[in-house]
Amino acid sequence: MVLSALSLDQVTIGAFFGLLISLPIALFLVYWLSAVKNRTAVILGGLAGAIIAFLVILAWAGTLIFPNPINGANGASAFFGGLLLCSAAGLIGGIIADLIVARRNNRDYRRQVSHE
Repeated sequence: MVLSALSLDQVTIGAFFGLLISLPIALFLVYWLSAVKNRTAVILGGLAGAIIAFLVILAWAGTLIFPNPINGANGASAFFGGLLLCSAAGLIGGIIADLIVARRNNRDYRRQVSHE
């Protein structure tokens, strides 16, 4: 049902290219800001956040839920909206994954108490 709802109209193509350009930005920032040893989990969290934002754009303005895009939605607005929203959501997803990994392995991130 979802695959039949994904038509290749302007909104879908614009949001997809916004996602593609936002991935290097979001994943680089997530990798750079990460404070945990397991950076793969942080990168996967950033990727999941960006893909969820892409699906939100398609559900909101595209044809994922409704048969026609909303009025006023075109490829350029979907591109820039996808670029901004997917970058922000990828960064948020990576930060949340970073916090989850740090909480589960908190003994690796505690400071050593120095005795004098």
